[in-house]
Amino acid sequence: MDEHSQAQASRRLFITRTAIAATGIALLGGMIHPTLGATMHSPTTASGMWDCHTHIYGPWARFPLPANAAYTPDPAPFSDLSALHQRLDIDHGVLVQAAPYGTDHTAILSAIAESGGRYRGVGLIDESTTEAQLQALHDGGLRGIRFNLMGHLPGARDPQALQRLAERVAPFGWHVLVHGELPTLLPFLEHWKTLETPLVIDHMARPDFTAPLDRAALAALRTHLERPDRWIKLSGVDRAMQGQPGPWPQALNPVRDLLQYAPERAIWGSDWPHPNIKGTPPDDGLLLDFIQQVCDSPALTQAVLVDNPARLYR
Repeated sequence: MDEHSQAQASRRLFITRTAIAATGIALLGGMIHPTLGATMHSPTTASGMWDCHTHIYGPWARFPLPANAAYTPDPAPFSDLSALHQRLDIDHGVLVQAAPYGTDHTAILSAIAESGGRYRGVGLIDESTTEAQLQALHDGGLRGIRFNLMGHLPGARDPQALQRLAERVAPFGWHVLVHGELPTLLPFLEHWKTLETPLVIDHMARPDFTAPLDRAALAALRTHLERPDRWIKLSGVDRAMQGQPGPWPQALNPVRDLLQYAPERAIWGSDWPHPNIKGTPPDDGLLLDFIQQVCDSPALTQAVLVDNPARLYR
């Protein structure tokens, strides 16, 4: 059996098992309530949940922005994030290095240390980053780096140069979080077909769920996600809905389709505090409710919110 067939068989087995588990729970009285065009589950709380996409800014007295910051956000210190996670019963988080801080990881390293190891980090590096610095970042709790391919964010765009960075972090067991819109992203994924460093597609490849979807591009994305070292983050539904307020029932089916591409390699993040968005910041509780509706079974919820991120950020 070749790698493509193995991936398809693995995905079918995973979905079958989650369906069986969901059926068993339903027979025991799991509550499902029909609503306007969506299936709403009574809120469930899986133990050990992860929020795999957050940013922190400040306090400015401790962690000031550089003079050449990519943008100037409002303060959003780790203490505020911790309070939010406590309210939502989220036990673990991932701090994605904010673009304004560049390669200065002082703020997220401090927060990870303060968390006692419950949080991990994803950083920004460049060709000047030394091996000693990578080791220090690993020891401090980082488990990946991010490539920004969005036009409003700084970052290298040369696929070969980025591949060299990806190859440098592979020995640490890290992954690369790739942030870009699907038409931009696909040529990079093609270029990186021989890259063995795990890749995580950030924010669902920034779709626009208010417009017709490009089915050919989604089919190409699905092909890439059949690889065992390619993941997807089911975050940013508010961005995909162009700033419309929740609960986003019309986005359920498109996100469920993405989840089925790689249910054993899908994770979720809130994107708190929601920098550079259209409209009012979304309700983070509604974002958590949404991903639970997407999962549509306790077994898939356990996978996306607990088991998958625990493997990726070990």
